[in-house]
Amino acid sequence: MWTYTDGVAAVKAYWSPGGIGGAGSWALVDQATGNAQGVVPTGEFSRRFRPVDVFADVRGFPTYLGTITAPDGSALVDLVLDRNPFMLANGPRRAARPHVLMVPRAHRDGWSSATPEELAACHSAMTLVAAWYRSLDDGHVVFCANDSPPNLDYLHDAEAVGGHLAGRKADATTTRNPRQEVQHAHLHAFYAERDETENRESSALMGHAVVAQGQQAFVDDLGGDAVAVEGNSTMAAAGIRAAARPWGGSYCSYQVGVDGPFWVMPALGASQDEFNRRLARADGLRAEPDPKLGGAVNLVRPGLDDPGRLSDARRATARQRAGFETFLDQRGLSATSLPS
Repeated sequence: MWTYTDGVAAVKAYWSPGGIGGAGSWALVDQATGNAQGVVPTGEFSRRFRPVDVFADVRGFPTYLGTITAPDGSALVDLVLDRNPFMLANGPRRAARPHVLMVPRAHRDGWSSATPEELAACHSAMTLVAAWYRSLDDGHVVFCANDSPPNLDYLHDAEAVGGHLAGRKADATTTRNPRQEVQHAHLHAFYAERDETENRESSALMGHAVVAQGQQAFVDDLGGDAVAVEGNSTMAAAGIRAAARPWGGSYCSYQVGVDGPFWVMPALGASQDEFNRRLARADGLRAEPDPKLGGAVNLVRPGLDDPGRLSDARRATARQRAGFETFLDQRGLSATSLPS
C-alpha cells in the first residue's frame, strides 16, 4: 500500500476491484494501527487524495548535494545524502561514510520507465558519486534500487467509466515493491571501504570488535533468482521491464561499480536476501529475517531515535556535504548545474 494525504492526514490506501457496478473502490488504512478507516469510491479518491512524495523537493533538504542538468539547464536528477549514515565512527579515523541517493526530479515511477535523458543523467550522477567515494580513502561504490511499477491504480482512478479503468482489466491491481518505502524512484549508492575496518557502533553494541569487510564483501556476480540485464543501467530500461514482468513489474537491482554487471531480481527472493547479507558484512551490521517482509532477509541498521545518535548523524552529514562541495570546487563544477 502507498501513502496518500487529503491535506489534513496521511493514510495508507489500496484499490480493490469489484464493488457496486464493478467499478472498484479504495480501502483506507490507518498508518499507525493498520485498522480500516473506511472506503472511498473509485473516481472520488484521486479528487480527494494525493500521493505523499517525500522527495518532492529535495533541494530543501539539509542533506541536498546537487543536481544533474540537461544541456538546456533543465533539472534531471538530484543528489542527496541519506540522513542516517550506516556507520558513524568506523575505522581508525572514526569517520562516517556517505550514503548518496540519486532522485529523478520529475519522474516518480521506477527507473525502468524513465526517459533515456533521465537515465543518462543518472549514469552521470553514478560516475560523479563513484569519483567522490574514491577521493575518500579510495572508497568503492555499490548501487541498488528498489522499484515499483507505475501506480496505475491512482493514475487511472479518475478514468473509471462503467465499472472499468481505462487500459486495464477491472480485476487487476498494482502492487508496490515491499522494500520501497517512498513513492518516488531513487538509486542508492553504498560506500564500501577499501579494506577491512572496525564498525565501532556495532562493537559497542555487541561487546566485542565487529569488523566490516568493506568492498571484499561484494563480487560482480549474484546468482540465485537474479537476471543479468545486458548493457549498463542507462540503456537497460526495456530489459528491466522484460525481466520484472513475471514479478508484477517490481524489482530490485544490484551493480558493483559504475561499469559492473547490472542485475535485477524479485524483491522477495534468494538474490535480494544475499545482497542484504553482503551489505551487512560490508558494513559490520546484521541481516536478519524481517517479519514485515514475510521472513525475507533485511538489513538491520541503527536508527535515529536516540537523540545523541541523531545529533551525531546531523554533524556527520553536514561534514559530508561540505566535503562534497569542496570536491566539486576542485573540479570547477557547480552543484546546481552538474553536467549530464
